[in-house]
Amino acid sequence: MKKMMIFTIVAAVAFSAASCKRAGDVLATYNGGTITRGEFYDWMDARRMAKDAILKKKQQQKTHLERFAVERFVVREAVKAGFDKKEDFQFLRKLATRNFYSQYLGRQMSSEGSFSEKAVKASIIKFAVKNFKIVQNRREKLTPAELETALKEKEDKARTVIKELDGGLAFDEAAKKYSDDFSKRKGGDIGFVLEGMRGQDFSKAVFAVKSGTYTKEPVRVGNAVYIIKAEESVEINEDNIDDVIEDKAQQAGMKRRLTYNAALRLQEKLIKAKDVENNTETVVLTNPAAIVYRLGKTEFTVADLNKLIDFVMSKRKMMGRSDMKVEDKMRRELAKKILREDVMMREAVKRGIDKEEKFVKELKIFLDYNLSSTYESDVILGGITVTPQDVQDYYNKNKDRMYTRTSNEGGKNVKKVIPFAEVRPSIERRLHDIKRSDKRKSWVEELLSSNKFKIDDDELEGK
Repeated sequence: MKKMMIFTIVAAVAFSAASCKRAGDVLATYNGGTITRGEFYDWMDARRMAKDAILKKKQQQKTHLERFAVERFVVREAVKAGFDKKEDFQFLRKLATRNFYSQYLGRQMSSEGSFSEKAVKASIIKFAVKNFKIVQNRREKLTPAELETALKEKEDKARTVIKELDGGLAFDEAAKKYSDDFSKRKGGDIGFVLEGMRGQDFSKAVFAVKSGTYTKEPVRVGNAVYIIKAEESVEINEDNIDDVIEDKAQQAGMKRRLTYNAALRLQEKLIKAKDVENNTETVVLTNPAAIVYRLGKTEFTVADLNKLIDFVMSKRKMMGRSDMKVEDKMRRELAKKILREDVMMREAVKRGIDKEEKFVKELKIFLDYNLSSTYESDVILGGITVTPQDVQDYYNKNKDRMYTRTSNEGGKNVKKVIPFAEVRPSIERRLHDIKRSDKRKSWVEELLSSNKFKIDDDELEGK
């Protein structure tokens, strides 16, 4: 009996040791290196992947291990070719680094979970307006005059419902009867609303309603008209949110929004610092020397903004996308985004985040991914072209199957082929994407094979 007990203990210890997963375990090998469990975990965490879900299935782990390996191989190849030293990539790397600092600080603030903000529990009756009409079985966008007419019709309908509410009809019953919103099933209840939720105009309208009352006039927001009821107003913080909001899904969503708002408020505070000059709204965009913003001694000019936009457009073209006109509004929004990232990056450095081990590790993984994907896009897949003949041939082969529309003629539905000129741009994009995908697949297979990449199935988790 004693020998049996000893054998059982030894077997249990051996099994425990065999099943224990260690950071140093080698999951895959290749020429000149290995991928350990710890490295794989760090890579998934840094890339914001659903690690727990991936670890449940061996096939998913194999797929992601291959992705990780490809990144390593491409980084090695790119560095050897001197691609990482090229001016074009250094410009992109600077943009990516600034974005990473900003995102990292925002995530850190979210993990701290510190917030306090007013929220209004609201119910709505929504009257939606479609911004299109059907003409010969095709969608056509409404003209501004037609849209205005449609909105006024919905406002008249909303006023009729408001009279019914004034006459005693319960708000939840009216919502179930008239609302076009998914919340009608719950009597119009949309839960608590924070600043910015469903857009600034909508939340502003909600906050303007006195608790226990509803709007006496229809509220127009975008392509919809609302009747809004404010049930109650409360200050929500990290200490009371679990008690105030019982629904777990809404609670989680609210926490994300609260921490996001906190990050936005920090950005606004940083932008208003004494050594920040913000001209994003007023700068003359036709003057290259004009200062878009100044952060301490650093200046960002219209010329810098133009360089950034030209860079983005060149990348779009390289990926087979057509030229896009960049309006002044888009330019200003991009300038605001860069300013927000700049102030957040400066704040991250001020807090010493860039010295933290976790930050340094994740930044390296992020920049390696950035180098790998850029080299792949520019060098490996950058030379792909689609000729006019390619597009014409694809159209001729698939027009009866893929490029038709049905119209009503004389009371009968008639299927007609869409003219080539209408679909040519979309076919060009489609063919470019297909060629890129095919080339990448064969390139990855060759890359893994030439590096003798091999996964140890016995070390993988899950089924």
